[in-house]
Amino acid sequence: MSLKNSVVARLRQVSGEWVPGLKESIGGQIDAVRARFDQLNRSLASKALPEGRRERVRDLVLEQKARVAGQKRK
Repeated sequence: MSLKNSVVARLRQVSGEWVPGLKESIGGQIDAVRARFDQLNRSLASKALPEGRRERVRDLVLEQKARVAGQKRK
């Protein structure tokens, strides 16, 4: 077995042992960061829209969801 093949085999072994744990650990942190950004985005959007416009946007979103749900049933 050549040096290159030995190194590649060892890297595959190590990555097989370490990568799943790293993915799990980092995945949880990424989810937490996404949740924080989502909260920040909602807060900024809430402050940016006047109350009347916010109600209209909410109504339009609900109407759109109802149309999509109605189309899926057919």
